[in-house]
Amino acid sequence: MLRNEIQKKTGLTRKAIEYYEEKGLINPKKVENGYRDYSDKDLDVLIKISLFRKIGMSILEIESCLSSDGDILSSVLRRRQHQLDIDERKKEVLELIIKGENQEIINRKLELIESEESIYERLERIFPGYFGQMIFSAYQPFLNEPLEKDEEEYFKKYIEYLDKLPNFELTKDEQSYIEKISSAFDTHTLKEVNKSKIEAIENAKEWLKDNKDAISQYEFYKNSEEYKNSMMKQIQDKLKEYMKDNKYYEIAIPLIRKFSKSYNNYYEKLLKANEQFLNLKG
Repeated sequence: MLRNEIQKKTGLTRKAIEYYEEKGLINPKKVENGYRDYSDKDLDVLIKISLFRKIGMSILEIESCLSSDGDILSSVLRRRQHQLDIDERKKEVLELIIKGENQEIINRKLELIESEESIYERLERIFPGYFGQMIFSAYQPFLNEPLEKDEEEYFKKYIEYLDKLPNFELTKDEQSYIEKISSAFDTHTLKEVNKSKIEAIENAKEWLKDNKDAISQYEFYKNSEEYKNSMMKQIQDKLKEYMKDNKYYEIAIPLIRKFSKSYNNYYEKLLKANEQFLNLKG
């Protein structure tokens, strides 16, 4: 089938179909004249994608559903229902505030909502602004679950540690730069980047082999004058120095590993992957 026929049957735009091909969700044959020949399987996948998008599923959720059985759909449903329940409770609290209800009752409702927030949501709420975004964005994939009771102690210690840190000073130009890239670097993009990092760690040896050229180009760029004189390099150096001066790696990382089992698992794999990378370079 040609693209025009696929568009009619799925209701998808040309750019959407090209995007899903780019993401590897479909694999049409490329014929001599440059056209695409879409199979029945491609059509079936695109119909499912169109359906999933209409009910608000993210690309990452769709990728997971297409590469697995119905268990993922059930998991997505549970997460959606959980979020709807939390939103309904927040609405109830807002109504109580409008009515001028007793503060003690409101606080009890808020405590219940807080207990069901993900770790990442709690951190974002506790530390708003660019400081929180710069610190937490790297951990986002590992902080999407609520805290367990035995993790609360380490989470509180992490909060106390961060709150006692001196201010992370940025110039107005640096703050403007962070705000600019943060607005362009949306949540979906962040999840895509973090997903790529996790995939690299899960099968480090194969990833290093498949991306050898990209790694070389990246290292070349990191050593270039363009990067060395960039605003990004300037901010990264400040952040690294700030973390080093305040013993972030010695104090904060062990605490994160205690209240996030998934980050601890990732960290252990990261150590092995780093060793393989050094061996590859050697």
